[in-house]
Amino acid sequence: MAARRILLTIIGLLSIVILIGSLSAGVVAFLLITNRPVDQKLLVVGPGQRLAIVDRQGNAQVLADDLSTELFRYPALAPDGSRVAYISRKGNVSILQVIDLRSGTRTELYRSTTNPPLYMVWSPDGQHLSFLSNRSTGGLGMHIVPADGSREAELVSVSPSSLYLAWQPDSSSVLVHIGGSIFEDGRVISVQLGRKQPLYEIDDPGFFQVPAWSIDGESFFYVAQPPIEGPPTVEKVESVLTRVKVGEMQPQVLAREPMAAIIFSRSPKSDEIAYTTVGPEGFGPLKLVTLDGSVQTLSATDDDVVAFFWSPNGEQIAYLTPAGRSSSGSPQLRWQLVGRNGTSSRTLNTFVPSQEFLAQINFFDAYTLSFDLWSSDGRALAYGTNDGVHVLDINRGIATRRSDGVLAMWLPQRP
Repeated sequence: MAARRILLTIIGLLSIVILIGSLSAGVVAFLLITNRPVDQKLLVVGPGQRLAIVDRQGNAQVLADDLSTELFRYPALAPDGSRVAYISRKGNVSILQVIDLRSGTRTELYRSTTNPPLYMVWSPDGQHLSFLSNRSTGGLGMHIVPADGSREAELVSVSPSSLYLAWQPDSSSVLVHIGGSIFEDGRVISVQLGRKQPLYEIDDPGFFQVPAWSIDGESFFYVAQPPIEGPPTVEKVESVLTRVKVGEMQPQVLAREPMAAIIFSRSPKSDEIAYTTVGPEGFGPLKLVTLDGSVQTLSATDDDVVAFFWSPNGEQIAYLTPAGRSSSGSPQLRWQLVGRNGTSSRTLNTFVPSQEFLAQINFFDAYTLSFDLWSSDGRALAYGTNDGVHVLDINRGIATRRSDGVLAMWLPQRP
């Protein structure tokens, strides 16, 4: 078992975590549309324990001043933007609660002194909230709780190591990736509230993080590891991006990457999958695969893509690459943009990320389920830097400081 656990470190997947310790700080930019900023607000984390809504002029409406400042305990907006879930810390008690942004009402969903919550994802219909907890006995637990607080949170899955999830589009079940950091010991299961046994279970996951559902919820995507003989070695690692149709369970191979992990994310408008790799040589380029198995490299082949984010219309992908060090010696990241067909590639701006933003992008495929870095119209990106929150105007390539803080996400524009 020790050899199996070490293998992931050998192939470099945990180099993502190493990057957290070497980078710090973040930036947010100003959004302009036809020479005028869009009237879309940001939910801003920090400074300190503050959670606030910030408008385009930088005016802040403080929602809470008891926000947990620990990494990965970031707030999550409901799909319609009407509520925000956040974690507060009072003494040795961690509390998960929801704020209704229209009425200001707070609803407590969970509290614990021994199993503190982290990483929250709303169900697509906004009726439930899923979250992880650090277990006092070790490992992680996954919980689901009604967003109105009508029932206590239910522990639906546990893992001795990593744990990732994805809600089915109709909110009927959750796809859970358990133990993806252990060679040949991971599982992918589908769970429903009130049902003790998984709907289905797959026992051949390879090195990846977050699974994904198809746009219609009839299929799902994960990364498989073919069987090996003898002790595990780096040369035997092969990540196979796979599609499975629910009910048939006949896998369809979409892409293969030897000696590397695959980190992927589905387009918001189709079943196209963008992915990058992490292996002995570090991060790989950005690639796109379609359902017929056609793979295209979108970025430059020598780009080290550490994170990427689909635009709302699925036509562009913004991605991040290392960009050396600033004049003060701080490591930097660079925003780059490319069309889904590989055209219109552009280099945007370079910045020093906040520690919180960097921690978030280390698990960008997970946080895309709860954070909107793209504005609703696809014209701007929000991010945290070492001097506050910035908004990057995609068309003009100009980043402007919006407010104090370390992280930000867009509030959905309401009709």
